[in-house]
Amino acid sequence: MYARKTGTAWEIFAPAKLNLYLDVLGRRADGFHELETVMAPVQLHDRLQWAPSDRGAETPFSLRFHPSSSSHAGELPLGRSNLVWQAADALAQDAGLAPHGVITLTKRIPTQAGLGGGSSDAAATLVLLNAAWGLDYSRSRLARLAAQLGSDVPFFLAGSTAICRGRGEIIEPLDDMPRYDVVVVAPPAGVPTAAAFAALGAPPVEHRREPSRSEQLTQLVADLKRGAVAAAGRRMKNGLQHIAETLCPAVRRIGTAFASIACCAHLLTGSGSAYFGVMHSARQARRAAALLRSLDLGSVFATATCR
Repeated sequence: MYARKTGTAWEIFAPAKLNLYLDVLGRRADGFHELETVMAPVQLHDRLQWAPSDRGAETPFSLRFHPSSSSHAGELPLGRSNLVWQAADALAQDAGLAPHGVITLTKRIPTQAGLGGGSSDAAATLVLLNAAWGLDYSRSRLARLAAQLGSDVPFFLAGSTAICRGRGEIIEPLDDMPRYDVVVVAPPAGVPTAAAFAALGAPPVEHRREPSRSEQLTQLVADLKRGAVAAAGRRMKNGLQHIAETLCPAVRRIGTAFASIACCAHLLTGSGSAYFGVMHSARQARRAAALLRSLDLGSVFATATCR
């Protein structure tokens, strides 16, 4: 995740993510859930642009959506409850300056879909404004701010496929991962994350200080690294899938549609409602996406994981 200067403005792209593996280990005393998950960024992006205002730093910070944003962007707040705004505030407060300029967000990643769009936008905002405001913060310093903003924000700041533990903020990057072609389907109805975890009713668990990989996760990572996509597909799982199918019936219909396609694996991402299939090739992904679009299941994207 890198910011690029364009004239007097700056821009950055914020990727979505997929959970290739998600195990909910229990409910922690702090109200969060202890997780063990493998997350991969994918080439489905939001775009953020920062531009100085006409009156410079004296003009208050503002956030707006680009007109070409997807229709569901209108459901999101533009004020201080938006993670982009919160990230700008956190960075400005840490740097001892007033947040300024205008961020224009072109929203492509579906919301309430388990794709991490809000968290990715927050991480991108930290990187974008670090460059635009000339702060020159290190990634480790930005990571401390990212952890305060949300469980998935540190993952997006790290920028690669990773095992994530704790509530998602403990990152173990996985290097040298091959690209995987995927098809993502996001139905019109979303699944609120809080509702999914509440419905799960996970038992209490003590916070684990010494994380260790389960055998299934160890084998999955080995299969992923050697490009054994079919073997990896057999080890993928999502512990929230049955909950999402109850909260959003469209999830089950999408799963049935994927089951009729010869993909390597198919499962829910995050708490849903988006669902994805891992394909054998980019060509198969394009063909599968065309077929799934004809079924009118929701927004369909043929994309790939980022290296």
